[in-house]
Amino acid sequence: MAKSETITTRAPNAGKKTPAKASHSTTAKAKPAGTARKATSSKKDSSKKKSTTSKKKPRGKTEAEEPYPTWAAPTPAAAVEAVARLAAVHGLPSPPERKSILDSLVRTILSQNTTDKTSAVAFARLKEGLPTWSQVLDAPEGVAEDLVRCGGLAEVKMERVRAILRDDRVRTDSEPSLEWLHERDDAEVKRVLTSFKGVGPKTVACVMMFTMGRAEFPVDTHVLHIAKKLNWLPADASREQAYEHLNRRVPNEYKLDLHILLVEHGKCCAKCAKNGKLQKKESAVEACPLVGL
Repeated sequence: MAKSETITTRAPNAGKKTPAKASHSTTAKAKPAGTARKATSSKKDSSKKKSTTSKKKPRGKTEAEEPYPTWAAPTPAAAVEAVARLAAVHGLPSPPERKSILDSLVRTILSQNTTDKTSAVAFARLKEGLPTWSQVLDAPEGVAEDLVRCGGLAEVKMERVRAILRDDRVRTDSEPSLEWLHERDDAEVKRVLTSFKGVGPKTVACVMMFTMGRAEFPVDTHVLHIAKKLNWLPADASREQAYEHLNRRVPNEYKLDLHILLVEHGKCCAKCAKNGKLQKKESAVEACPLVGL
């Protein structure tokens, strides 16, 4: 799984199937015209107060807009070519292991601010020590934190995990579950998952792509860095802007493979690794296949 993790059909020959606040305006009262005569017993306003209100727009998230509508890269052809070049070096990715949505969500939360390898160990220890989510909720204070401490920020991460497990939408008559999201559309899935504290667009995209088989393109550190080097994004693009742009530009059937390959390549290629530091020195790539793309 990609860092912080992140089905569609695979690349050709891969053998996979596609699966305002209300505003008020008033007119000022006109002063009586000055004359030598006495004013009559009653004064009349020269104008009446007027007020107008604008209806407030209903709350609720709407689909984010394309941040770079005139930025043509990457073209679909360029995305396909990137998959082909990277696969020639790293091989096509294996199909992701299917987990429950809740397992995938927690696994991705634990992967925040650490490496894939370390977060995998943290998740495995949590599942070994407390096999069910009910046990995680019922465990004495500090037990779950100790199990995932190797991944860092244990208290923060487990506080967020427990908040999710206690949510009415997750608690069931038996075990906490989010499997009902499989029957919801993408917009509803995103709305529900992003409502949990500590769960952002990248985490949601990872869960949706890896576990739910949806056409999503998560953007992690490696993807963001390489996409900028390829001029697929403006140099000042944020991770959220990159997601909104690339998720529209990369063909659905190539999103899974391209994401995994870019993450892998970012760990093995000195030219594409952020700060030139390799996470997989044993798999170092001498000639970058993306040169000239």
